[in-house]
Formats: sequence, C-alpha cells, structure tokens
Amino acid sequence: MTEHDQVLELIRLKDQSPIVLDPEKTALLVIDVQRYFVQPQYPFAQVFEKLVPGATAGYFARVNTTVVPNIQRLQECFRARRLPIIYTGIGSCMGDGRDLPQWLKDFDHLGLALLGKRIWPPVNDPSWQIEDSVAPLPGELVLNKTSSGPLNSTKLDQTLHNLGITSLIVTGLTTEVCVTQTARETADRGFHVLIVEDACTAFSEEMHRATLDAFRLAFGRVRKTEDVVRLVSAPRG
Repeated sequence: MTEHDQVLELIRLKDQSPIVLDPEKTALLVIDVQRYFVQPQYPFAQVFEKLVPGATAGYFARVNTTVVPNIQRLQECFRARRLPIIYTGIGSCMGDGRDLPQWLKDFDHLGLALLGKRIWPPVNDPSWQIEDSVAPLPGELVLNKTSSGPLNSTKLDQTLHNLGITSLIVTGLTTEVCVTQTARETADRGFHVLIVEDACTAFSEEMHRATLDAFRLAFGRVRKTEDVVRLVSAPRG
C-alpha cells in the first residue's frame, strides 16, 4: 500500500461515522455559478485559452453536462421542502476593480495584458449574474463577495446563524478555489459541511479529486447529489 493509499484508507475509515444533518437546519450554498464561470465567451475563459489552448474545454463540459443539472436537482429538493438556498458571486463593487484583493487584481492584470480586458466583472455587469439555468427565485439570497470565501467579505455567517442553520450543503465553482474555501471557512465556524462532489468541478478532474480528498480528511463530508437528496428528504420527526 502506497503512502497515498494509506491516506485514502484513513479517509474511508473516518468517513464511516454517521453524517450529522438535520434537514430543518440545513441550507444549500450555490457558490459562484455565474455566467462568466459557466459560458466560455468571457475573459475568464479567454485568458486561459490564450495561454494554453484547450485548457478549459473539459471544465466547461463538466460544468454544463454535470454540475448545472445536479445543482438544479438540489434546488428542486430544497425548494420543495422550503429550505434556504443562498447564492454567492464574485466580482468588484467598483468598476475598476480597486476593491479586489491582490490575488484577484493579479488576474485582472493578466487579462489586461493578454486581452485588454479585466477578468472579474463588476456586480452590475450582465456576466456577473447567476447563470440563468440555476437563477435564484424571489426570496433566495444572493451575496457578492470580493474574496475566495464568503465569510471574509459578506454577511453570510450572520445570516446563517439568524436562520438557525447548523449544516451546509456546498456546490458551485470552482472546487479548488471558492467551493472548498467556503467549505473550510464555514467548518471552522462550527457548521457541519458537506460538499456535493458532482455539483462542483475544477479545471482538471485530478485537481477536483485531490481537493475533495483533502477536505474529507480534515473538515467535513463529500457525497453525490443522489445521496444529499436522500439525506435532505429523510422523514421529519
């Protein structure tokens, strides 16, 4: 057994304990499923394609054939039970991006150098909006963040506590950046956190799996959409 296999066995054994999830105190988080993360015609994709042609093809295929349909299924499940769904987007509140942290500014500088365009849209730009196919319904909260995780730049933590939420189901884009950053931050705040592995994706499947394995080892659980639907749909009582 290799060292990596030993770690995977540790994860498997740790994962056998029961999942703590009260459906009545559970919220669905849809992280950054915005038009510019879902559709390839925006600077976010164009800058990577400029550097390495074809680099985003697999990512966009997985987003549109797997991630979006599974988020839709989870939305249906949560809406049918009147459970909270909260969306985040990432973008600047100022048109020139000055309010973004340095790592996001660095991407903007790359976009300006290669394309003459910034990568991150301001919140009033159509490309910032949540993708139409998973768009929020009236009453579902949408938060803009200027950081990879929402607790650093939004009111999400206070909102979840006000709602009496103790468990979070995390979905969205991308696994290796904002999805797991959100999951780790909220786990540190005391929430039970579960990432839906087929309702998020990364720039490569290998990166996706490695990121989720690291999360499973320390912070929370990882399950498929069908498992989450079953958990949330468990008889109330």
